[in-house]
Amino acid sequence: MDEYFESETMYGEEQRVEPGDERTAAIETARSWELPYLEDEPIVIDSESATRVGGEELARIGAAPVRCGDGSVRVVLADATPERIAGIREHFSGAVAIGVVTASTLASLLDAASMAVASGPDTVTSGAATAAPVWGRTLERVLGLFDSEAARLQELRGKLQELGGEMAAREHRVQELETELQRIRVERLRDQEAVDRLKHELADRNSRLERALSKTQELAAIIQGGSLR
Repeated sequence: MDEYFESETMYGEEQRVEPGDERTAAIETARSWELPYLEDEPIVIDSESATRVGGEELARIGAAPVRCGDGSVRVVLADATPERIAGIREHFSGAVAIGVVTASTLASLLDAASMAVASGPDTVTSGAATAAPVWGRTLERVLGLFDSEAARLQELRGKLQELGGEMAAREHRVQELETELQRIRVERLRDQEAVDRLKHELADRNSRLERALSKTQELAAIIQGGSLR
């Protein structure tokens, strides 16, 4: 099977691409969805549209508004799905043109869109800045992710400390209950000892009463025998 195949761009040019790379994937996406392939066209982020929609929302739907060399505004994506295209139609005009770029170009465009949103609608990103990875923006994005993760970890630490406090309080309560249970057991043993002692005293009294009764009966018999004489 041939390792290379030919694909037409929106300009009708033929180019040879290696199967499996992101460029091939983007071209196949454009071909499957009948969308223009804009990777080779100079494009810049449309700051006004990016600011209106918001950087986080653009990242969520996986699309970026760009201004092409002819001045027209398009929305580009790297992976077309019905849900993603529906999201684009929801945030932009229903008649907005959609194009396809590679995943790495889209990532750089989304970085540029975030910068445009942070800087304001008057910021215009150059084509060179959006066509290649921008290390400064990438670093800032990574640092932002670290900050978000640090805040999340701090929140998690607070929750763990709160949980630890609750567990310590429960442990203290369990110890109190164990102490109370031990006290009840000791009191029960003492009560049992008192009951046993009373039973013993009662049995002893009954025994003495029986002996006294027996002697009384013997004495009565002797007295009765003496009277008969």
